Amino acid sequence: MRQWTARLAAATLLALATAVGPARADPESYEYRVVHPTYGDIGTYVNVVDRLGDDTEVRTELKIRVRILGITVYRQEAQRVERWRGQALLAFDGVTVTNGDRLEVHGAARDGGFAITTASGTLMAPGNVHPTNPWSAMVLNSDVIMSTRTGKVAPARVSGGEVMPVALDGITFRAHQYEIASFKTHLVWLSDDGTPVAFRTTEEGAPIDFLLNRRQQLSAGSR
Repeated sequence: MRQWTARLAAATLLALATAVGPARADPESYEYRVVHPTYGDIGTYVNVVDRLGDDTEVRTELKIRVRILGITVYRQEAQRVERWRGQALLAFDGVTVTNGDRLEVHGAARDGGFAITTASGTLMAPGNVHPTNPWSAMVLNSDVIMSTRTGKVAPARVSGGEVMPVALDGITFRAHQYEIASFKTHLVWLSDDGTPVAFRTTEEGAPIDFLLNRRQQLSAGSR
């Protein structure tokens, strides 16, 4: 009797697991300091990665403020959401406000491509387009990228991957360095497990670094 009851309980649990479907992992949050070569720390950049089976949602929040003598001379804030299935981008929605000027970008997979809508209209990008948000090593696997701020699309060439010493804002570490040549040159540094520990873009000739907070960086390096 006890053996029959145990088998029934196991079968019930299996049926429930099958009915519920794939388990949702806890969201992963990655917070980066934004560092300017002249003004130092100017803000934060956060990626929250939420996975359910083969589907992934990435929520991004950017907050930047540059002050000179206590006066704000530049401000930019952004909220963005990416929806993926495997390595295919299904949808993108982003709002970026720079010194009061608002830019909206919306995109959706359609007819084998990716339709991107901005205030200028709608354009069709290739279906393998990837946004310029390096939340995963997978994002580097494309030869077409989309600006998360403007929605502009351009060919991209990714090179590198070698492990090398990196020194950024007084922090030294070793990581796989990748270079992305497109609108401008981007650098991305990945830990051995594929975590983006830092990346760099250029604004008006100045290199802007995004550095994963120290605790998370050490955690990535120990995996």
